[in-house]
Amino acid sequence: MRGFGFFLAFVASLPFIFVTPFNGVMIWYVFSLGNFHTLIWGGPFASLNYAYVIAILTCLSWAFSRTDKKQLPITPLVALTLLFSIWITFTSWFALAPSEDVWTKWITVQKILFMCLVGYALTTTRERLNQLIWVVALTIGLWGVKGALWSILHGGSEIHGPDGGMLADNNDFGLGLILILPLLFYQRQLATNRHVRRALLWMGFLVTLAIVFTYSRGALVGVCAMGAVFWLRSRAKFTTGLLIAAVAICIYGFAPEQWFKRMSTIETYQDDGSAMSRLHLWQISLRIAQLHPVTGGGFRVTFWPTVTNNMLRGTDLERLAKPRATHSIYFDALSEHGWVGLFLFVTIFLYSWANCSWLVRRSRDRPDLAWANLLGRMGQAVLVGYATAGTFASQAYLDEYWCIIFIFDAARRMVSKEIAPTGEFRTVRSTSHPVPA
Repeated sequence: MRGFGFFLAFVASLPFIFVTPFNGVMIWYVFSLGNFHTLIWGGPFASLNYAYVIAILTCLSWAFSRTDKKQLPITPLVALTLLFSIWITFTSWFALAPSEDVWTKWITVQKILFMCLVGYALTTTRERLNQLIWVVALTIGLWGVKGALWSILHGGSEIHGPDGGMLADNNDFGLGLILILPLLFYQRQLATNRHVRRALLWMGFLVTLAIVFTYSRGALVGVCAMGAVFWLRSRAKFTTGLLIAAVAICIYGFAPEQWFKRMSTIETYQDDGSAMSRLHLWQISLRIAQLHPVTGGGFRVTFWPTVTNNMLRGTDLERLAKPRATHSIYFDALSEHGWVGLFLFVTIFLYSWANCSWLVRRSRDRPDLAWANLLGRMGQAVLVGYATAGTFASQAYLDEYWCIIFIFDAARRMVSKEIAPTGEFRTVRSTSHPVPA
């Protein structure tokens, strides 16, 4: 019954895709990020490829749309993403893992990148930009609220994300929740309805608690780093400081003893098997890059111990006994796609940071662009959270992250058009914008 109800809701959403293809983008992210189909406990409706159906219908709607241009703006981020897409295709031909496993992962990553580009092309107005931010923040935020309430009711027990999704693991779930916190604050600052503002404040509080109750040490480091930038870049420093203090007091007063024991191992990581295994996997990634500096080992290389252990001959590195992830966005890119892949991945991140800085700089002292200034500052907090918490999570291809960085690029494109008549920038017809000095 639960599965049938979910399927009816899915079918009922499909006609909206043909009203405008951008509706298809939002629906795709709801299903892709939310993984709400995991709430179906078995049955034929639990295994349907909902996201594929939505993606195909969205492309068809865009092809037949008379109002949306069939053009992908070629910005530096788009060009870098296309290069990254081409490069991971190239490395997949030389991958060391079994081809079936490699190309299955390739399809998943390419689908994420493709829909990011489609969504970027269709995010042409500030209204659409705001709608997409709402979709990302609320879709994942609901899981955070659910997890926080469940943990509180069970005495601070450990929580994780939706089963079967990219955020299923507790470390990955913590990372995903970190990325939406600044976006929730962004929407709260722009909201005019006091009930919406209050609801978003409570959601942000509960999401922060959920991050803590993932018991992820990487997420704790990430949320602290993100919180520092969040406070520094926020103009509402008093309100933000009160929220941070309230969360800290709640954690100190209500977190169970096992949580404090878990977090205390950050200082004594040498004695913790989980932390040392990460360092070991990072050394293995460097070994793979040493032997295959250009192409790396290809997708899923460390998930096949027999393949990986062959490359460890002649070293004192301990052999893998079972499939393992690298537990780092950087070593994900390095071990699977070589130094070129890592370079492209880091360059995309740095350009996204440049986009946020550009938004802050170009919208300063412009009341009509206050939203862009706020988005740029909150965007920097998002990126710091991803860069730090992502150091300990294998989420280089996280769909949430790729969606958010294209939101920043779409905002820059809109602001460029608004300030173009001043003569400081290229004309509105230009499909690209200048790289900040």
